[in-house]
Amino acid sequence: MTNETPVAYYVQVAETLKSRIRSRQYRPGALIPPEKELEKEFGVSNITIRKALDLLVRDGYVVRRRGVGTRVRERVEPKIPLQITGNFYDWVDSATKGDQRLEVEVLDMGEASCPARVAEILGTKRDESTWRLRRVRRLAGEPLSLYINYVPIKWAKLLEGADFTKKTFLEIFQELTGNVIKRIEQRVEATTADMDTSAILNVLFG
Repeated sequence: MTNETPVAYYVQVAETLKSRIRSRQYRPGALIPPEKELEKEFGVSNITIRKALDLLVRDGYVVRRRGVGTRVRERVEPKIPLQITGNFYDWVDSATKGDQRLEVEVLDMGEASCPARVAEILGTKRDESTWRLRRVRRLAGEPLSLYINYVPIKWAKLLEGADFTKKTFLEIFQELTGNVIKRIEQRVEATTADMDTSAILNVLFG
């Protein structure tokens, strides 16, 4: 691996692996060499290899499974172009438009306790129950995102049993409760994955 180019090592590794996948040196469904072999081949650290593989996952070239390895996708999927415009519905539309084979699965819904931060936002007591909905979105069968919605328990009867796989939570909430959402506040931040989340999204714990 050369350092005569301003391109980061992990990007060079990622582009090399992508080229091998496109040329079918690594065929669809096949495992690519283990991280240790790639470290030796490219003469870089494990961190560099992991960052390169993260790029391949992000760009839809491979799937990583704990205890199995990194496997080339049967079909390389294009990245989903997300519009970051500040408008929630623009974001949803850009994530779901086109033939992206995006599926939504309801994991569970019902009465549940909520984190202190959520209770503060909802204006409920910390030990007061709320109604919770958990869904996972998948692209071509692979987990894409986990959605968790909390609302005050008083809306439970109206929301229980609704089909949350076809429309957004906000659309259904407004339709069934008669409330009109006038303002949405969005926060984007990185966080660690607990054991439940790592199992749902097929990512490493922590």
